[in-house]
Amino acid sequence: MRHISRLFRPLRRINHGSFPSSRPGAARRRWPLALLPLVLFLGTALPVNPAPEPEFIIDNTGFIVRHLDNGRFGLGERFLFDVNYGVITAGEAGIEILPDLETYRGAPCYHIHTWARSSKTFSRVFKVDDQVHSYMDTRGMFTWYFEKRLNEGKYHDVKVVDYDQRLGKAYTFDEGVPQDTSDIPLYVQDAISSLYYFRLLPEIEVGKSYHVEVHDIHKTYPLRVDVLEREKVKVPAGEFWAYKVEPVLESAGIFKQKGRIFIWFSDDEYRFPVQMQSKVLIGAISAELKEFSTGTPVTQK
Repeated sequence: MRHISRLFRPLRRINHGSFPSSRPGAARRRWPLALLPLVLFLGTALPVNPAPEPEFIIDNTGFIVRHLDNGRFGLGERFLFDVNYGVITAGEAGIEILPDLETYRGAPCYHIHTWARSSKTFSRVFKVDDQVHSYMDTRGMFTWYFEKRLNEGKYHDVKVVDYDQRLGKAYTFDEGVPQDTSDIPLYVQDAISSLYYFRLLPEIEVGKSYHVEVHDIHKTYPLRVDVLEREKVKVPAGEFWAYKVEPVLESAGIFKQKGRIFIWFSDDEYRFPVQMQSKVLIGAISAELKEFSTGTPVTQK
């Protein structure tokens, strides 16, 4: 088990104010592919009601830890997507749980990594190389650490949120500079960890809506997810029966302006993302699963 301080070598060590600044970019010039991280990262911040039945155990620090049964995902799980803008292959995206168990603030964590990269051809118009890292507690599927690195054209940005679940605080950094401290609900999710918690729901039903509060950088947002239908989806990885869902942010803010997002989750024992679509100002972006491998759940003590 490796400590987080050895994971992000450019960051050197995890500590408030220790993150290096990225070079500020020019004014943001948004192209359709640049919205893909919204589909993958914010768009996957999904509901948690009705929640899986938890157990609660006091750890050696006195923190009451939620324990959830998990047989659906684990170390080494990986999904790779083709990203299309209309009929144009715009790039590639992925989401994975790295094969090594990590620790953060003394807690065992899955290291989740997501990325979106433009193709060589599309990069001639607008280059995208975005990455997000999330550290999710293997016992209760809540977040401890969130890092977003954006490289979109001439724009570069690094945002980090350090979650202290024991104190109920989130410490936010922008380009390595401490920004603010906010109160967070117990076992709060980030946009990535929420995806995995959603996969643990015992049942989802067409026509129903689910709700959760998701923390994103500076604020906690109420999110509603509508389960629209169950249908067969054909993607490069094969054919799957899947649930089509639509996440809807219920508060005002910039994310509400980005258009509709739809995600299809397989109706099987794994409930993994099969396809994603985002309606944008001109056209639509889609991400279709082309390769995947299942993982090994961590056995809880």
